Amino acid sequence: MCLAGGQCTSACTDCADNNTCLNCEDGYYISNNDCVQCPYKCKTCTHGSYCDTCKPGFWNWYCNWECNLGCAGNECSIASGDCTCKPGFHGTKCNRNCSSFCINKMCSDIDGSCECAEGYFGVTCKNTCMISCKDCDDGSQCTLCPVGKYGLMCSNVCDCNGGSCDLTTGQCDDQPTCTTHCTECSGTGVCTACQTGFYGSQCELCSDKCTNDSNGGCEFNTGTCYACQDGYYGLHCNQQCQNCNDLGCHKNGTCYQCLNKNMFGLNCNIQCSSLCMHDTCDRWTGNCPLKCHSRCEVCDSNTGICIKCQHNNRYGNNCQFFCNDGCLNSTCNQRTGECFECNNGFGGPFCNVSCSTVCSSSRCDRESGKCIECANQTLYGDYCDTPCSENCKDRQCDRSGVCTSGCVINQYSHRCQLKCSETCKAFTIDSRCDDLVRCLEGCVQGYTGEDCKTGTWLYFLLSFISSHHK
Repeated sequence: MCLAGGQCTSACTDCADNNTCLNCEDGYYISNNDCVQCPYKCKTCTHGSYCDTCKPGFWNWYCNWECNLGCAGNECSIASGDCTCKPGFHGTKCNRNCSSFCINKMCSDIDGSCECAEGYFGVTCKNTCMISCKDCDDGSQCTLCPVGKYGLMCSNVCDCNGGSCDLTTGQCDDQPTCTTHCTECSGTGVCTACQTGFYGSQCELCSDKCTNDSNGGCEFNTGTCYACQDGYYGLHCNQQCQNCNDLGCHKNGTCYQCLNKNMFGLNCNIQCSSLCMHDTCDRWTGNCPLKCHSRCEVCDSNTGICIKCQHNNRYGNNCQFFCNDGCLNSTCNQRTGECFECNNGFGGPFCNVSCSTVCSSSRCDRESGKCIECANQTLYGDYCDTPCSENCKDRQCDRSGVCTSGCVINQYSHRCQLKCSETCKAFTIDSRCDDLVRCLEGCVQGYTGEDCKTGTWLYFLLSFISSHHK
């Protein structure tokens, strides 16, 4: 409503007169010419049934679901809850954390893939490089060794007085003419014979895990151990049998059996997919023993229940049911089957209730079934079952009963239920008064004022005298 003098109330930002508000501030909508507060967590709405936009942090048409914590700016789509992710989150609704082993914990919004920190590998950096590596590509060989180490598995020790050497050749960055342990060397600094316990062109130390045998237990040209001590493997016996159960490992490090059932691979160092039932998988291939139903795109690894269906028009534990035809775009909640939004002409949680034909375009409120507008302009009410007042011109009104074409002669008000005063003059066939109850042709004798309801003292005096002289 508006205050006297055309001044608007606090929620009304623009009004035409003392009874009509034209525009409302956010959080209100116009009803019966007044500003009514929107329901739920609406930021804006055009009526009281559902929201047009939500306040920050909420979504769906009733704004009663919260956006995920990973949504940037605490905002998400009103229709789906999808959002742009903050750093450290991924997924369409940003409800998944990036791996803590991603560099700066940053990953792709779509699948969580990222660039791995040193010592980790895999699409989401959840797999650990072998303990001898500083970094690796796929778990099979090192791409970066600790200072003083080199080789595919960083199993060789640089003989560079504590300095670094080439990853592949072991050549010291600052190569001396001959190393300390050379007994014979060429003019270029290449050793041709070493002290006992050393090997190679730079007389590197044999692994201390080689069994004590001739020449300290390793072959001169390669440093390969003749045999390893118990619990170790590899050419230089410098790697422990890791992730293996009590049966240990082969000479090449391949476990006889994995210690944990959620790991697989030759060295049991790759984690099974979280989509596998109980996180267990085939020892060699990593395939899940329990597969999702063919209609599922993603399923729960513990129960096999579908989390996401291959097609949006299905729902159920195995996506075995179709969404109702009344659902907009045939899409619904994949767990419950409830429609996100209904096609015109349908209502109810599952959009399986037809709106009344008396509703305009068969459109009605989804929850209550009340018409949004009436198809016949001579009817009004929540269900368009009440005839407009006979005082409405052409018997036409809106859904609230307000006459839309004006009033018949000598009636006024929004619903034309009030009658012009009999003290207004009526010189023409037009109405005696306007909507503000002002007499249009003046007053009958003896009355004055805009509404002609105030009698004049002179008229009453003459009338009194005349009645007493008869």
